[in-house]
Amino acid sequence: MRTHARLLPVALLLAAACSSEGEKPPPTDNPTVVDLCNTREEALTLPDCELKPGQPLDRFLALEGDVKGGDQDWYSISIPANANARTLVHVTGAYLASSTAVNLTLNLLETGADGKDRSLVMKKDVPGQGQPQPVDIILPYSKGGTRLLLLVQDSPSNPSRPNFDARNPYRLTVEVVEDPDVNEPNDTTPTAIPLAAQGAVMVGTQHGYLSTQGDVDQYSFPLTAGKIAYVRVTAPDQGFMPNYRLSYELRRPGTAGKESEDQVAPKVHPGVLATARKVKDTGTWTLVVKGYQAGTDKEAPSGDLRQPYDVEVRVMDEEDKQDQNSDNDVAERATLLTMDGTTPGSVGATLTFTGRLGYTADSDWYAVRLPAASAPSVLRYRVVPQSGGANSGRFEPLPLPLGVFPDREVLVLSQVVTGTGLPAQRTACVTDPVACPKGYSENPGARSLVESYCNASTQAMCVHSSRSEADPARFPNLSNFQGALPVPGHGGSITYVFVVRETKRWAEDRDYKLEVVWDAEDADEVAAYSGGVEQPHSLTLASVGAGSLPPPGSDSAFAVSGELSHGYGRLRPNDRATGLGVRGPNDYDAVPSDVDTYIYQLPALPEPEDSAWLVQWQVQNLADGGTPHGLALDVTFCDGDMKGGAPDGGTVPDAGMGPNCYPVSTVSTGDPLTLAFRGDAMRAWHTTNSAPLSSYQPLYKMDKTPTTTTVTLAPYACACLERRFIRGGQMKLAVSATERTDYAHVNYTLRTGYGTYPRSYVTADGKNEYQCPVVTQDGGTALPDGGAGSKWAGGCQFTRQ
Repeated sequence: MRTHARLLPVALLLAAACSSEGEKPPPTDNPTVVDLCNTREEALTLPDCELKPGQPLDRFLALEGDVKGGDQDWYSISIPANANARTLVHVTGAYLASSTAVNLTLNLLETGADGKDRSLVMKKDVPGQGQPQPVDIILPYSKGGTRLLLLVQDSPSNPSRPNFDARNPYRLTVEVVEDPDVNEPNDTTPTAIPLAAQGAVMVGTQHGYLSTQGDVDQYSFPLTAGKIAYVRVTAPDQGFMPNYRLSYELRRPGTAGKESEDQVAPKVHPGVLATARKVKDTGTWTLVVKGYQAGTDKEAPSGDLRQPYDVEVRVMDEEDKQDQNSDNDVAERATLLTMDGTTPGSVGATLTFTGRLGYTADSDWYAVRLPAASAPSVLRYRVVPQSGGANSGRFEPLPLPLGVFPDREVLVLSQVVTGTGLPAQRTACVTDPVACPKGYSENPGARSLVESYCNASTQAMCVHSSRSEADPARFPNLSNFQGALPVPGHGGSITYVFVVRETKRWAEDRDYKLEVVWDAEDADEVAAYSGGVEQPHSLTLASVGAGSLPPPGSDSAFAVSGELSHGYGRLRPNDRATGLGVRGPNDYDAVPSDVDTYIYQLPALPEPEDSAWLVQWQVQNLADGGTPHGLALDVTFCDGDMKGGAPDGGTVPDAGMGPNCYPVSTVSTGDPLTLAFRGDAMRAWHTTNSAPLSSYQPLYKMDKTPTTTTVTLAPYACACLERRFIRGGQMKLAVSATERTDYAHVNYTLRTGYGTYPRSYVTADGKNEYQCPVVTQDGGTALPDGGAGSKWAGGCQFTRQ
């Protein structure tokens, strides 16, 4: 009879025992208890006490008469004369009822040469308030022509009060079968896995079972140093949870030292485990397959005759040319390419590295040396996974736990040489923003990453940029495997180091390309540099009168243009959580955003000075019509009524606008005074608290053409320059990118001017037209510093929220 046919009744019994709808004896109010097989002698002499293979036996664990507790049932099992090393005795005991007071215990015994019985294995079920579960014993037994004894009893929590069940019988089933694992016994002597060529890959497979409790299967195969070994252990889905959690250990030659180990997560099937390793030692390697046993587990994992597993070994050449002779897994062995003799933006200022994360813990380090350049420049990089290529995809990407995704990481670093000796250089790296700039304001969590590289064991390394792969299901629009960082003017050559790695145990047999481009900074920005620092542009705010932007005819009096080259740009509060554009939730840039600063001289106007403020910006689109980024304008005014100092008598903060400027860069709630596009309806500064939500309107208007995206402050915003700001005489606009999606060269144009106030806007329903708040006269008020107050009241209060 075939093995799977002999096991079928056992599988049916297990399925029935695990279901409340399984087969049960007909319930009666007063079942008749027949107490049989109460002694060892009866088990060996009475036919009713011998368990026949494949024949279920139902009995009660209860004594006849008034006293029911304390029953012990004895049975015998005959072992065939042809038993061998692969013979298994499979005993299952189960209550098919939904509940029972009995802690069913099976004790399988062998009679020794001295006539005494010794326990081979004992198992019990303690259901408590739950449904009873089968007690399953699978024991290898090769002594043919002998008999085993099975003792069935209760294991009470209180030994003086044994439990019984006079209503529900238990069911016993025994099978004497051949182990389906043809490699047994291989618990200590490994089964060799022969490797045969399949093209350029050597492949070997095996098939096994963890049939018995604590079963351990060992396999061996030869490996050569420098090769890539891919080892995969899988347990196909049989429609049930196996009795054990599949696990493996990969051991190096001649030792029990583990190169790798893993186990299937709890309650997960099918089981899939795999690793890819760079072979360091030539020799015979050993794979150990077993059920996972945690340190707190008192018993070895149970076996399972129903659950097969498969082993696959693939041995292949290293295809990453950087790793073929040695490796570039650490900074000291980084693959170096230079741009000597080139200039930013020239034909030769582009380098491409091809690499492969071909084994677990593979890290690829690259170094790019730039020659001296007096002007500031930009270093752009992009990592592009390759879908094809020669000798790629020779194994499937390594599996990760459910809900865990590949987490490739790209880092850009440079060595910090400020200070004498490594301790001083580490300190400078952590504390000196010149030696190592920091972008913690937007991402405080990056501090630990930065400081870990500053305090590296061999050299202090400054992190300039990092990008981490993210869950594609949560962040489908993320394109963050790229970046751009500012390169200051430098008299000698400088070197930047790039690291591409996987932070978990993942690997794939596919190439990627790392593209590095040394680019010129835009001309306006280069012209603004003085003393190594970008200086603000000085302008005069022009009047549009009663008109709008852009004015008819020449636009030059109102427009400035520039390019925002590096950093990820400004983020909205939820951008980090949602992972938009080039910014992943864990990404970091030491210089978060390129910022262009403009200081406008405001006009001297007669009272009342209230003026309409017109703002519009335009960003060039990408070649495919997409928007590379938006703009954010951080605004700082000078409060002309506070020229005597801070209102609390303290020191006036320096805003880079001269000693006579008391800067105002927040609204009345303390939030930053920042203009950035939002398309939703909002309240404006002039909206009353009693105004219904239906009266709210968008504060910005967006117009998109195939070539440009334009944002204009809407009439409803009633944007204006307060009288105190006109008297302050200056306005600073710091322009940065927001919601960046690409690092392509694109220009922006900023237009701004002042005009007559008040302006009008149309209500949300389009039926009525209203004026922005009108300035009125009063009798004058005293200022905090004792000066004479204006006789004007109301009007523009743009920073009121």
